Amino acid sequence: MQICPSILEYKAEDYLKTIKKLSPYYKYFQIDFADGIYVDNRTAGLDDFINFIDLPAGRQALQSLKTLTFDFHFMVKDYENEIKKLEKLRNYLKIKNVFIHYDLFPNYQLLITNYSFPIGLVLNPQDQVGDLASKYDLNKIPCLQIMSIVPGAQGKPFISETLNKVEQLRNLGYRYEIFLDGAVNDKTLPIINSQKFKPDFICPGSFLSKTDRLKEHFDYLLQFT
Repeated sequence: MQICPSILEYKAEDYLKTIKKLSPYYKYFQIDFADGIYVDNRTAGLDDFINFIDLPAGRQALQSLKTLTFDFHFMVKDYENEIKKLEKLRNYLKIKNVFIHYDLFPNYQLLITNYSFPIGLVLNPQDQVGDLASKYDLNKIPCLQIMSIVPGAQGKPFISETLNKVEQLRNLGYRYEIFLDGAVNDKTLPIINSQKFKPDFICPGSFLSKTDRLKEHFDYLLQFT
């Protein structure tokens, strides 16, 4: 398993501060945005993030982030408008994937036609792999993310049953990257690692971004990679 830290903040400048703090250890990050409508939590918005980058302080902070790679995870209802805004970030950041939620039932063919970013789908705990496979061609989805908590604020309880979805996807022939996001920490990683079918990427959030023992937590995660 590889590590892709998940960054969720309530002020635009804190996204860059947290990424800079973690960048000596990691080069690939997932930036989370929540609208307070689709989920019960509201972060700083993508507009706030872009506006901060346009400020002198934001541009200065970005200089040290040029070598990093980012995914964007939109826990938002109006995902199409947010994806359009990402075009403004192309000159600043290297963007690998964009994740939107399956239960919004996007017109996936239209999405992959209209946008140049690879669009991945996110399965919430209640979403079933069989339903996903019946609605979409799995071979056309470049990456999938499994939520192991109810999406929204960090700190929600881990739902171990969601780990079964990795095996279900592999048994259906899905061969692209699978991410796991939600309550990835020292309590849950032994459970995740005990599975026969493991995700390709795990996305620790507060376990890395909110700790004052970052080097210790980094070293702990190494044993699972």
